[in-house]
Amino acid sequence: MNAARRAWQAALLLAAGLAPAALAGQAVSGRAVVGFPKSSVRVGGATERVDGTWLGAAVGFHSASWTFSASGTRGTLSPTAGSGVLERDVGEISAGARYEPRQWLGVDGRYIARVLSSAAGRRRWNMVAIGVIGSRDLGTPVVRAGASFAYLHVLSGTEQAPPNFGLGSDVSISVAPLRFPLAFSLGYRVERFHFLKSAGRSEQFETLTLSVGLRARRLDGRWAFGGRAE
Repeated sequence: MNAARRAWQAALLLAAGLAPAALAGQAVSGRAVVGFPKSSVRVGGATERVDGTWLGAAVGFHSASWTFSASGTRGTLSPTAGSGVLERDVGEISAGARYEPRQWLGVDGRYIARVLSSAAGRRRWNMVAIGVIGSRDLGTPVVRAGASFAYLHVLSGTEQAPPNFGLGSDVSISVAPLRFPLAFSLGYRVERFHFLKSAGRSEQFETLTLSVGLRARRLDGRWAFGGRAE
């Protein structure tokens, strides 16, 4: 899983560069991810649908109001039997930063590279996402729900006519017991891409994601497992 390995390496280099600051309240996390992506492409009145499973990993570093993260996933998307649509491999890597002026509000910037390949060829989109995130505790700091909305700018694509832009949103719920090292998260993400009318094309990508990982926080000069939900 080269994509996941590159994401881990990038996050580790970032954490190493920030480590000398040694600020109170720092936190690090690492998560295993399993997702169920689905792609839907409509061209000229015909719709191609594929879905499947991908696996990956994510890491994060938090300090003060900033959170830096990276992730990588890879899997396979298959059509329904008899549809004539080709099976394809899918991979995604992303890296980004989030600034939270308030505990319940954040601004997120992220680079995303997504590749889909089949016997018919290979497609790659390089995107930048700018979004707003809101979150709140559900009666206890252990459980936290969040939602976000993002504008997706496609920097480049292998198609002759890549989308003009995309819009994405997601919802999530995290459970992170304060004195327990493991945290759990469930999220759903959907992205809708807009093309020129002359292209006669629309596309949607969505995924349901489950993750479990370890968290550690630095308090009073010491590292300890546990911490609030993300």
